Amino acid sequence: MKKSLLSLAAAGLLFAGCTSIESTQNFNGLACGTPTEKATCQILIQIPGYYFIGLPIITGGLADGKFTFFTYTQTTDNAIWMLTKEAKSKGATRLINQNLVMMESYVPFPFVSKKILNVSATGVRSRSAALRNARESYDREP
Repeated sequence: MKKSLLSLAAAGLLFAGCTSIESTQNFNGLACGTPTEKATCQILIQIPGYYFIGLPIITGGLADGKFTFFTYTQTTDNAIWMLTKEAKSKGATRLINQNLVMMESYVPFPFVSKKILNVSATGVRSRSAALRNARESYDREP
């Protein structure tokens, strides 16, 4: 019974430690940017991690669906790097409404805690940046 419970807990740790990057470009026709910029995407990144007495056991990696062992990846630098990378891939030139929250909870195992770093932002693009990108795209075509 103890072996099956331990293997179930290990499997839970393995599959619950992956980084999640979610983004959408669907705003249902609402203007979600600023008066001079248009929203291009809304991004949410979650980096979970399990810790034993404050030391990392398994944490989310630096890409969607990745994880690492014994490495502390839940830093503001890593979160902002993933956020800006995703925003650039969606055509944003600037981020607004950035929010970064670290939540911690304790799991039933002794001295083990779970931390989740949540980062979200709205990617926006100005009219001049959109026109410049369209011009460059047009010039690259044969």
